[in-house]
Amino acid sequence: MMGKLTNSCFFITITVYLMAACNLKPEQAKDLPVSINVWYGDHQSFGFTGLPQKWINILGDIKSEEGIREAFYSLNQGAPVQLTLGSDLHRLAADGDFNIDISVEDCNSGENIVEIVAIDSSGNRVSRVVDIEVQMGKQWPLPYSIQWSKVSNLQEVAQVVDGFWEITENGVRNVDSYYDRMIAFGDESWVNYEVSTTVIFHDFTPPVDGPPTYEVSHAAIASRWPGHGFDGLQPNRQWYPLGATSEFRLTTELDSCRWRIFDGPKPGSIDFYVEQPVEAYRSIELNRKYGMKHRVESIAADSTRYSVKLWPFDQPEPEEWDFYGIEQEENLASGSVTLIAHNTNVTFGDVLVTPIEDK
Repeated sequence: MMGKLTNSCFFITITVYLMAACNLKPEQAKDLPVSINVWYGDHQSFGFTGLPQKWINILGDIKSEEGIREAFYSLNQGAPVQLTLGSDLHRLAADGDFNIDISVEDCNSGENIVEIVAIDSSGNRVSRVVDIEVQMGKQWPLPYSIQWSKVSNLQEVAQVVDGFWEITENGVRNVDSYYDRMIAFGDESWVNYEVSTTVIFHDFTPPVDGPPTYEVSHAAIASRWPGHGFDGLQPNRQWYPLGATSEFRLTTELDSCRWRIFDGPKPGSIDFYVEQPVEAYRSIELNRKYGMKHRVESIAADSTRYSVKLWPFDQPEPEEWDFYGIEQEENLASGSVTLIAHNTNVTFGDVLVTPIEDK
């Protein structure tokens, strides 16, 4: 399957098995009282275009009629790591959902084994392992484009960070509407660039105080993304530091929707946060296609401008940006792109990323 290894890259193979304590054959697994489902298949590839973040995410869910007493995973027969099963009001949406975030640095060059184990309340034990290959050392090309009609495997053109996504005739759509459903592309070599796509808002959860909306429902493009920060949780929840996230917020009546751009907490410094004023609020129609564009560019030392626009796709693209913000003390000088659906059900269309020359 793979070519020769070079000094700058290596391949990680995570082998996945499906078995029970009594050595059931794979075809018998469907009859087990516990099922471990891996959403993106038992054979996944990472890094063949590049790595957009420092984590590899294995996503899925565990189902049991008896209820799950314990779930964990291990890497290369190492110490078991307790799995958090959803809902956790953050990255895990439905009952039984899991997201295994494995640091690339923890993987060996060559073959690695991740075993997922679930034990139900009656003591039935089932384990499953997934085949994953990861190539290290590739630099994600820029410019970069995705034509969803030509994609059969989502993980070949992007990396799913959170959520259950599917490719449709209109683009890529999140099946589960919840907190920060995310897909990423690009890598730490990306500095100044412009991201163009389209978005269709199919449905949304009206924003309210507290989880899981945390007062906002939106579709967003975030730039200079390195991956979630380590916070000791499983999976990690800390979504900063990053360059900035540009979120188009929906309101309950869809009559005062607007942009906001921010970068999260900055210890010892002033947070970067800007939001469109009331006179710029607008109405949005569900199931209508909109053009969506985000630009990130360093304009001076420690000064970065983030610009955004959204317009009905059946109308000409406006020459002017809807809104922009200038961050005086940047969090990160480079990083990948994420498309985000936060408590919305959306379809993102074809993607084009083009470089912006340094100012």
